[in-house]
Amino acid sequence: MENPRIIIWFVSTDGRFIGNAVNILTRQFSGVDIIGVTAGQKISVNNLPFIPLNEISMNGGGYDVLLVAGAKNIGMAEVTKFAKSIKLDADKLLGDWIVCIPGFTLEKYRQLQRSQLSIFSRNCFGGLISNTLGLPFRSPFVNLFLGGDDFIKFLKYPRIYIEETPKFEKLYGTSNEAPNGYPVFSLGNVLLYMMHYPNADEALNKWNERKQRINWYNIMVIMEIENEELLEKFNALPYGKKVCFVRFKSELESAFYINKNVVDKFFNRTVDDWEVWGKFAQGQIFLYDVFDMLLYGKKTPLIDMD
Repeated sequence: MENPRIIIWFVSTDGRFIGNAVNILTRQFSGVDIIGVTAGQKISVNNLPFIPLNEISMNGGGYDVLLVAGAKNIGMAEVTKFAKSIKLDADKLLGDWIVCIPGFTLEKYRQLQRSQLSIFSRNCFGGLISNTLGLPFRSPFVNLFLGGDDFIKFLKYPRIYIEETPKFEKLYGTSNEAPNGYPVFSLGNVLLYMMHYPNADEALNKWNERKQRINWYNIMVIMEIENEELLEKFNALPYGKKVCFVRFKSELESAFYINKNVVDKFFNRTVDDWEVWGKFAQGQIFLYDVFDMLLYGKKTPLIDMD
């Protein structure tokens, strides 16, 4: 691509990332052409031409990137949903926050979008990282968790399990969304703990809706493990892209080592294991290059884990 033609779309007053995002894109392409700004109402930014949103949606072409300023504050999933509702080209959207993630290049990000990746994750990591990067959920493994052994069982025969009808078993524990207990379903002989769903009906509806979106030709499997025996079982699974976060060093290809002492030092406090995965997925600490990880299953450390 030649120097990209960019329209900046201000969706909120959160301007933390837009300057850095423009600078990063400028360096990657040896220059960019900012042809205008847009917003829900007319604004003035650095004497750039203002282009109403309806003109952009009607005219279509003329730009390569619709750079969203305030993307992190709003959430790229919501921005994308609104963009589609007003007939904007969702394939040209790019959150300013996403540009500032270490390892970003426009080429890799567009490749990731086109790849239609489905993430099977033992816990909320897959959903969180998809939300952070503005990627749609192409997997039912969102807002739930499984036991380690159950997740391995599922991954051995995913097509068989996914055709099972989830059976409601009980309410269990509590969460912000379900203070009186969240639903647990059995899927064959594995249990799905629907931690972030307020009731069984919503959990089941979302599971059935999202399982239809699975791209069986591009699946990544992600989990965290505390013992080497389970890691070996996970590593032996026949998936091209496998990521397993572990707290111990391992030479196995799928093992992504995380030194908790390093993470605690970064936050200047003790961070629980579940927080580590969550903060990585939400971009609060960059442990590995997420673009290399999701595109290729490649380990590219961004901090020294020793």
